[in-house]
Amino acid sequence: MGSSPVRRRLLIGGAIAALLVLAAAGIFAAATWNEINRVSIDRPDVDAGGPEASEEDPDAEEQPEDFEPRPVEGRQIFLLVGSDSREDLEDTEGFGEFEGTRADVVMVLLKDGDQTGILSLPRDLLIDNPCGGGEDRLGEMLQGCDRINGATLLVMAVEEMIGRSVDHFALVDLEGFQGAVDAVGGYEICVENAVRDQRAKLELDEGCTLADGEQTLAWMRSRHTEELTADGWSVMPGVNDLARNERQRAFLIDMMGRIADVTNPQDMVSAAQAVAPFVTVDSQLSLMDAVNLALTLRGLRSGGLEEIEVPVYDATSEGGAAVLLPSTPVEEIVAEFLSAAAADRGVMFGIDG
Repeated sequence: MGSSPVRRRLLIGGAIAALLVLAAAGIFAAATWNEINRVSIDRPDVDAGGPEASEEDPDAEEQPEDFEPRPVEGRQIFLLVGSDSREDLEDTEGFGEFEGTRADVVMVLLKDGDQTGILSLPRDLLIDNPCGGGEDRLGEMLQGCDRINGATLLVMAVEEMIGRSVDHFALVDLEGFQGAVDAVGGYEICVENAVRDQRAKLELDEGCTLADGEQTLAWMRSRHTEELTADGWSVMPGVNDLARNERQRAFLIDMMGRIADVTNPQDMVSAAQAVAPFVTVDSQLSLMDAVNLALTLRGLRSGGLEEIEVPVYDATSEGGAAVLLPSTPVEEIVAEFLSAAAADRGVMFGIDG
């Protein structure tokens, strides 16, 4: 994919940006923390063949040998999700509900000792659906099925993909994303030429714009971005889901730096109250867990974050849909990062070999 002249920034954070403000503010306003939504992550007691599999089923698949079903001391894994943009809707009412939504942004925060990485998973990755077998896009897992809620199904799919157990889950809907941007004073979007997307109601002048939440949302939703050149309006090159995914990662890093500058307790409380109704976390995530996560994310500006990419290639599903497949197994990518982190931790404590 060619490089775009656009400074690559964009969505998600939603989940994480809002959560960071919320966690910090929770120190000063526990009542606000209690206002956020909770969802239970209830993994069914089945083997990897899916909910219909049986222990006596000789065709049921086994978990990969390197799968770690239990937490590892000193390691935390968070699944951070932004709900689908619903670009055809006139408003965002009801985006906090899981039913009928898709995961537009799926990111995995890996923390092991002093090493922190962010793994971005394209929503169009074709995966085995843990709910009854078959294959589907990763982003569709948030819809859940009869026996498994969307959050749990997405967690299970990601765990199968990365070969590790997820500790906590956080999701933000788009309305909350707008609130997070406004809470930190806007988001800077820089473009070489004026851009527009009439469908997404996007209009930006050339140069840099300090966008509010609504403008940032339009930029995030834009899939038909046009730019104004000497030849008139034309489709901006390099605008696709992969480009949007890369922008999301850049947005996350930038937003964490902005939120880290919010030090006034009253500002924190105001921001938390604005985004609390639009954030959903797993029922086991305590306020202290969220504060610890916030402290981790506040350190990202110091360069302590490794961005982990999943190389992919275009493919077609059995049903004829355009999907993506990883050219390197995701679990191998994650294992490499965690092995390096464990080795660094061993050096830190003077452990040889």
